[in-house]
Amino acid sequence: MKKDFHITQEMIDRYGEINGDNDIIHYDVEYARNRGFKAPIAHGLMVQGYASALGAEMYGAQWFTRGEIEVKFVGPLYPDETITVEIDDEGRLNVAAGERTCIVGSARLRDAG
Repeated sequence: MKKDFHITQEMIDRYGEINGDNDIIHYDVEYARNRGFKAPIAHGLMVQGYASALGAEMYGAQWFTRGEIEVKFVGPLYPDETITVEIDDEGRLNVAAGERTCIVGSARLRDAG
């Protein structure tokens, strides 16, 4: 299953307000550039949330009691980018912004038992 999501700076700002993450790398262009990024970066857990949402869509209600997600953050996500979140039939997870991979991992159901 595959789904696209467009990420904006407003979404990043709002996520930070909700979870209390005030690290300016998510908000300040100059600060982010001085650390090697082209712009502020999205919160990793925010991006992971889109992967979890796709897991819920893919696996249905079982996701909420048996779902497990493992991720490795391998690249940044910038404002005004569209990510493609994909979970294949074996549970392999990939999140990419164009050709740049942002997250790899797995999203699957634990065995019931």
